[in-house]
Order: sequence, then structure tokens, then C-alpha cells
Amino acid sequence: MTNQQEQLQSLLVETEKSIQDHQEQKLRELKFADEANYRFSKNIQAFDKYYPDIAKSIAEYQIRDDFCIHVTKSGHGNFIPDGEHVPLYSDNPLSQTIQQVKKYTKKATFGRTDYTGTQEWESDDSRLHMQYMQRLSTVLSKVGANKFTPISSLPKHYPTALIFGVGLGYHIQALLEEHSFDYMFICEPDLELFFASLYCIDWFKIIEVLDKKGACLFLSIGVDYDEFFDEIYRIANELGSFSAINSFCYQHYPSQKVNELIKSFFDNYYQLQQGYGFYNDAITGLAHVIKNIEKKADFLFSSPEEMKMLADIPVFVVGNGPSLDNAIELIKAYKNKAIIFAAGTALQSLLKAGIVPDFHVLVERTKATYDILKLVEPEQGYQDLNLLTVDVMYPDVLDLYKWSGVGLKGPEAATAFMSLYSYIMCGKQVSELPASGPFVSNTAFSYALTLGFKQIYLIGVDNGYTLNGKTHSNLSIYNDTELKALEGASIRFDGNFDNDVMATPLMAMSKNSFDRLISAFAKNISVFNVGEGAKLRGAVPIREGDLLLGEVIKDKAELIESIKSHFFAPVDDSQIKEVLNFDEFDELCDYIYNIGIREINSRDAANANLIAQQRVIFAYKKSKTPHLFQLLKGTMHYFHCVIVSLLYQFEEEQEMLVFFNEAHKLWLEFVLAAKADFRKNWKSKCDWTKPEYQKKA
Repeated sequence: MTNQQEQLQSLLVETEKSIQDHQEQKLRELKFADEANYRFSKNIQAFDKYYPDIAKSIAEYQIRDDFCIHVTKSGHGNFIPDGEHVPLYSDNPLSQTIQQVKKYTKKATFGRTDYTGTQEWESDDSRLHMQYMQRLSTVLSKVGANKFTPISSLPKHYPTALIFGVGLGYHIQALLEEHSFDYMFICEPDLELFFASLYCIDWFKIIEVLDKKGACLFLSIGVDYDEFFDEIYRIANELGSFSAINSFCYQHYPSQKVNELIKSFFDNYYQLQQGYGFYNDAITGLAHVIKNIEKKADFLFSSPEEMKMLADIPVFVVGNGPSLDNAIELIKAYKNKAIIFAAGTALQSLLKAGIVPDFHVLVERTKATYDILKLVEPEQGYQDLNLLTVDVMYPDVLDLYKWSGVGLKGPEAATAFMSLYSYIMCGKQVSELPASGPFVSNTAFSYALTLGFKQIYLIGVDNGYTLNGKTHSNLSIYNDTELKALEGASIRFDGNFDNDVMATPLMAMSKNSFDRLISAFAKNISVFNVGEGAKLRGAVPIREGDLLLGEVIKDKAELIESIKSHFFAPVDDSQIKEVLNFDEFDELCDYIYNIGIREINSRDAANANLIAQQRVIFAYKKSKTPHLFQLLKGTMHYFHCVIVSLLYQFEEEQEMLVFFNEAHKLWLEFVLAAKADFRKNWKSKCDWTKPEYQKKA
């Protein structure tokens, strides 16, 4: 055979192979198309049933002209994301993904907190919660004293999975074939990728399997990093922080958006570990609202009709941050053209500057609030001032003021009770102040929104310390030696203008609370963040010299009296004991105890027992007695978040069960102690006198 003949023969072989490859590829594509269309149809049915909002987004989604799922030699789908030039996967996406799952589960990344270090709890014989926290700390210290081996590989079962990136979803199927979770959070910022995954994996099987196992699946699709963490935070509040506090974290593919999601989660992780409240706070708040009902306090009843009267009125929400100094002359100039809310210690700063606010706002429930008010009482006293406060406020505080208005702080046992009680007695509920913590400036802002103000100016609301170290206005009482609090700040935020700020975790929570509330009302309000301080999402930065107000208020004194008479009214106190329902609380505590004493012989059984308790308690959140949920919720978080983390932190399962039983026994003992304490102390006012400086304005 000549060289030319050999070349021709080789060309024929290659051509035949190319034709065969093409035919095989066409067959693979036809097979994939049949399977993909069936899969897409079944997936849509599942989303219609379980996630109608996502189904609606899918139905409305408009694909780009060159949208195409490429079929690989292995018969699986592959995809080139919009704006990219290479596909997500190799020629065998499933095999590649299985290898990734094996790698990421063998050397797993966890989002969790180590509670086993010795924690110093202040000696406190008067508060039940603190007594049990001291005893729990002793158990944790014993764990920390041992050299246990931290879990590095993902166990067969783990409380929570946090999946960053869906891609085409092959890893989700592979992961669930080998592992199970109580809660799965899956986030995909690219809606197009999620849409493509509907043709590639059996979402309907994933959803049905998780549903049958009683697991919870949460999907965040097409969201940015702010929305993603807000969604996790909302879910954690709905289900309890134990749903997200102990997570296996998995990143499927690298991208800027996915990296932002991951950074956002870990930057904001501290928010999932705070704000639980605890039993003594709850029962004290409940006692205070009952005392405030009995003294005929005026409670806030806001309505859309009443709110219209304040829509065009400017309001200054004044905090006591360093930026207040530069705004004092501004407030003086416009004090008759805007309603002024003084948040907490901003009252003293304004009075020193010769400015009398229209309303003083307070939020802390402890007796220390009353003691400090008396200690720093201005020369003229409080009898010429109006107070806006919350249901849990120490009752004697209300007696200091000319007039007091009371809203619902929420989420609180007092708020849950008062919402129920006012509806029974009045046919309508006292208004709850949304996102009213953790600081009193948050409360003041929430009041402004709930009353219907649509032009809100935040002044001295800094939510952090400037990098020069200044912590408060020069006029502040916190510059006095005996009242000054020194706090460490480690969280950095962008500044409203020139200077970034450093925030403590509580300050960061305050900023996040402002961000969420501004976003929730964004379509109907204008919020102006005046001067330096932390930048707020959705607020308009404005310098002091650029603020201009017109003549909107004709008679300020008349307007203030109108606010008080239109929005506030007392509530009859004749059925308080009946609505409290002591017997049902006894039954709830007994039920929790009886669940807890069931036989537990494994890590997963212990976890399942805790979940059973959690779901019983959380069921009371939407019951006819929601205040009973709030009584137990906070201390349950302190116990259960720690115990769940302990269960899945170390390899030595049997040793961990010993410590679990010790800690769990303390929790069950607390439940029975709370059962007895509720009947005894349901009307006991707070006697805790230590100032809670960390919650200043």
C-alpha cells in the first residue's frame, strides 16, 4: 500500500469515527432531552407544591437567546454561565462532582462555635437563668479540660448543611446519598444556573426525601449576599438559632457572587448567637407589662388612618453618638420645625445644650433604669417631659414623667401576652414596634415608623466608634467617670461620610436592625443619616449643613397633644390572670420534661430528642398562649445551641454522650424550676440594679 493510500485509509477511518461519534452524541442528546424534559416537568410540580414562590419565578423567567445545556460524553448536562467562556464541568460532571463531594466531606468545613472554653459567669443567686448558666459552664469546662479529637470529616448525620452554589446540582444529590441533615440551606445567586439545574437533577426526589424525613430545606435563589444573610437570620428567628448555628459549609464552584455570600455569612455569624433573651428577662418583662396595665398606662394603638396625620411632619431621632456634637446647632435651628425624639442618654445631652425634646425614649426593663434616671435627674426633673417606652419598662419609671406612652417591644413574653390580652379586651392589638432593639435608638426609630412619620432624620445615631476613639457626644453623661463604659470594638463598617467606624457586636446588631427596617419600609419613607457614623443601607447620607426644613408644623404643642390622644389609650385589667394560663404552662413544662427523659443511646438520638423539644416549644409561638413560648425560648437557646454544638464537635461519641446527659439533665431541671417559679414570680418587679451600659443609645 502506497503512502497516499495509507493517508486515504486513515482519513476514511477518522471520518467514519467522526460520523459514529456524531451519531452517538445525537443519541445522547435525544436521550438527555427526553429525560430532561420529564425531569423539568416533575421538578416544576414539586416546586408548585412546596415552594410556590420559586415556581412562580421559574414560570416568569425569560431565558437568553443562546441558553443551551450541553450534553457531555457521559450523558450529563453541562453549562457555560452567562459572561463566562468555559463550562462548569468536565466531560463527566457526575464523576467530577462525586470526587468533589468526597474531598469536601472527608476534610469538612464547619461553621460553629467552641463553647468548651471556661466562661466566667457572674455570681447571681437571684436569677434562675444565671444559676443554671453557671452550672452549665462547669460542664463545658470539664469538656474543655480533656484532649478530645475535633471532628474533621462530615458524619453520616449532621444538624445543618449550608450549600453555597447550586451549579447544575449534581453535588446535592451525591451529598444526600451519603449524608442526612435536619436543616439544609441552599443558595444560588445565579437564577439562570438554578433554572438549568431543573433539567439536570431530580429536585422533586430531593424535596420528597427531605420532607419524608422531617428535614427542612430552604432555598435562596437569585439573591445577593445581603438578602441571603437576612433570609438566614429570619429563618433562625422563626425556627430557632439551633437551625443554623452548627453548619457543614460547602462551596460548589468559585465565583465572586458565591464568595460574597460566604464572606457575608461568616462576617455576620455573630448575629445568630445573640439576642436570645432568657427566662428572667421574660418573666420580669411580663410582670412589668401587667403592672403597667394596672396603673392605666397609655398603650400605642397605631392605625393607617391615624398615621396619615404625621406623613408630612419631619422627625429627628437623636442618639448620643459623637456626631451629635456637630448637629447641636442644627437641632437648635429646627427645633420648632420637627418633632424631636431623644433616645436614652441623648436627653441629658440635649438638655445641656438648651434643647427640650418632645419625647424621651427609653427601653431597658431593669430597676437600674429607674435608679440612673434619678441619679442623673435634670434640675427641672422629668415632670415636664413626655416618655415613649415599651411594655417591659420598669413600672416606676412611668411615674416620673408628665405623660407616658407604651408600645410593644417584641419578641417578648410581655409583647406576646399583651398582643393577646389587648385583642381580647379591646378587639384590637396594641401596636408592636418592629426591630426595636438592641439599642434605644432602634426603639426611637421604630416608634417614628409606627406612628407614621415618613421624613426621618437620624442624628447622633452612629452605631460605632470613630477611628479616633471618641465614643459619645461631649455632652454625654458617659463622659462622667462613674458612668463611663469601656467597650472593645472589632467590627469595621463603612462610614456615612469620611470616617469608618468600629463597632461592638451589639452596635453591629443595631446597625443591621436599622438596615433591615429601612429596607422593609423603603417604598414609603425617606430616611436621612445625618453626619458621621456608620453607613446605613437604604438611608440617604446628609451633612449637617445641607439639611433644610420647611414650615410644616403650625402649632407644635397642639400636634404633640394630638399624637398622644389619637394613638394611645389604656387597657382594662380585669382578666389578666385568666389569660396568663398557669395550668397550660405546667402542662408544657411537664411535656418537655417527659420528652427529655426518653432513652438516648447515640449522638443522633440525642439530637433528635432536642429537636422534638424545640418543635413542641416553638409550636406555642402561634398558639393561643404565645407568651408561654417566650418564657422558655431564650434559656432553651442558651442550652440547646451549646448542647447541639457539643454533640457534633468531637469524634469521641460515647464520651460526648456522658457530657450531653450531664448538660441535658441541667436543662430539664431548669424546666421544672421555671414551672414552679412562674406561679410564684409572675408579678415580681425587677430588683436587678446593675446598669446595662452595653445597651445605651
